[in-house]
Amino acid sequence: MAQGGTITHRITDLIGEQHSTDAVYSTDLINAAINEVADMLPKELLMKYSSSPTAVTSGTGASIEGKKVLKVIRVDANSGGIERECKELGRTEYAQARDSGSIHYATVFSPVYNIDSMNTASNLDIFPDCNGSGQEGNIWTFSYIPDTEDTVAMTAALLSSSYFLPSELIHAIALKSSVNILKAYISNQIQDEEDSEMLQMIQAQVQLLEKDYGTEMQRFVPQTEKPQGE
Repeated sequence: MAQGGTITHRITDLIGEQHSTDAVYSTDLINAAINEVADMLPKELLMKYSSSPTAVTSGTGASIEGKKVLKVIRVDANSGGIERECKELGRTEYAQARDSGSIHYATVFSPVYNIDSMNTASNLDIFPDCNGSGQEGNIWTFSYIPDTEDTVAMTAALLSSSYFLPSELIHAIALKSSVNILKAYISNQIQDEEDSEMLQMIQAQVQLLEKDYGTEMQRFVPQTEKPQGE
């Protein structure tokens, strides 16, 4: 028996090789599965596997479009400073935190950040403003898989090295991908009024795969944890 197969090999083992033709956009459905699984994970686990943070050395912040924010810090002094975790604030609260006349005014010892979505792309702003003299900010993120990414050859090893997720998630992703693909297949067949008995069998298979997916994700998600997207 072969080991270490790609995500496509694993999906084929679960629902058969015809999936690659039955679901025209199967890669999109795989990418959607990866992103959903990532949103189920605690941020602490994503931090463990995250890529290098984005450095912020000015008041302009950094773009976070297509990314899930995990942690934001700011160093409190130009020399010998300490990293301070920034608190996320809404738009109005962030404006108060920037007002030197407000009791809510933020200092280098109590930094804050806001996600500004007024433009076409989301930007994360930190206050007090960061600088290149030592008071640097850092933003840890998880980058969602875009539709343009071809993940059909993804392996457990690549899941960790290229997509910054635990390699052990490969089975959960294969299960969720299979569910997505079968649901797309069912939708197409309903439109074409195909064999109802066959559809019932596939729907039963979807239910079993969803149950297996839920069980597999329990390995990574505490029962009190609620899925959170961006």
